Amino acid sequence: MRRHIHPDVDWRTIQQEDEANVGDLTVESFATPHDAAESVAYVVRCGSKKLGHITDLGRITSRIVQKLQDCDTLLVESNHDERMLVDGHYPWPLKQRIQSDVGHLSNAACGDLLRQVKHDSLKIVVLMHLSESNNHPEIAMDSARRVMGDHPATLFTARQSTPSVLISVK
Repeated sequence: MRRHIHPDVDWRTIQQEDEANVGDLTVESFATPHDAAESVAYVVRCGSKKLGHITDLGRITSRIVQKLQDCDTLLVESNHDERMLVDGHYPWPLKQRIQSDVGHLSNAACGDLLRQVKHDSLKIVVLMHLSESNNHPEIAMDSARRVMGDHPATLFTARQSTPSVLISVK
């Protein structure tokens, strides 16, 4: 990467279970169970605010739940609808990989994570990493809404094909 980044740019590598300070931000990484080398998620703190960003995980661990406690904003994988994946056109080995403990979170598993980390101060939830073949934004949102119930957090879906709206996390 050093060859491609301007020498005046201040950049750092953040490895698993590492922490870096960038201005007023503290960025913490933590491991996710995924079939890639050193797959990580992040918690970013600024003053009293906390944002969690987690994709590329096949299952929820107690460490993940612990790290995502008390987030004001949560960006979380809601990759696939289980029925759409099973009935879809992917080859069986790919379906097995996606469904595995080192694959991707289904809408139902995302809902389970939301159930474990939602709290009164959670303001924003963004569903991300939605499969274009095995999910629909409406299905992912319905699944999250069922879990969130009457919780006042604002729910969004991030799409692969278009930029998301700018979301204030003040």
